[in-house]
Amino acid sequence: DGELFKYSVFLVMCNRLAAVVFAITMALVRREPLMNEAPLWKYLLVSLSNVYASSCQYEALKYVSFAVQMLGKSFKMMPVMIWGMIIARKRYGARDWAVALAVTLGCTEFLMTG
Repeated sequence: DGELFKYSVFLVMCNRLAAVVFAITMALVRREPLMNEAPLWKYLLVSLSNVYASSCQYEALKYVSFAVQMLGKSFKMMPVMIWGMIIARKRYGARDWAVALAVTLGCTEFLMTG
């Protein structure tokens, strides 16, 4: 069947473990404390939703080609910019919007014409 990883949750776990190792390494290199100021339970909801979303993402990616996956990632520029404006009150210049629009239109053209 050629499947390397049968369970997406395993990939998510490997990704998160690598992130933890990297974070601890960087904290030690920068001589930062390893304990958080905020209680760990405050991170629980965000962490669980992130792991769940990543697992769903990996499962969904099993059903599309690599080219479609890469194009899909390119489409998220404009929604991320809009979300940044709403949530973080960020401002983007005309050049940023032009680049995002060009990437989105180029991906759309590629998907429509192959």
